[in-house]
Amino acid sequence: MDHLATRELASRLITDERALLERFELLLAREAAALTTDDVPVIESAGAARQECSSALLRIDEERRHACQMLGFGEGRDAFERLLAACDPSGDLARRWRASRDLLLRCKDANDRNGAVVTAKLRRVEALLATLRGGDAGPAVYGAGGQQGAAARSVSLGLA
Repeated sequence: MDHLATRELASRLITDERALLERFELLLAREAAALTTDDVPVIESAGAARQECSSALLRIDEERRHACQMLGFGEGRDAFERLLAACDPSGDLARRWRASRDLLLRCKDANDRNGAVVTAKLRRVEALLATLRGGDAGPAVYGAGGQQGAAARSVSLGLA
């Protein structure tokens, strides 16, 4: 194994991932602001940009996993850490990697918060529609995992 080339590869992966995570964090903040104002065009564009960023992060993760396998560090969560320990005894890359992991966790929390807001808004719309229709909302809305959403409570407003 060429330690210098491996270190350069690891450094590039960490740097690229960090830049994407910083962009992702900004996109999530933009999306959160748009959700509070119900700015549909901004929500849609933020969602598309977030999806692009997510795809790029997945490509970096795949490249990292592939490098770990090809260089004999195996698979799993600890493979990249083993690679870093082998090519960077000073621990500089490992510190940068941990900082990126912290940013990733912040992004996950922000994404979960945005998702909770979207879910709450969908349930509110579902309840309003059910009220207008005079029945329950039925299975019109499904969650991210394909599960049926809870039926909204319906109150009859009278007959016309």
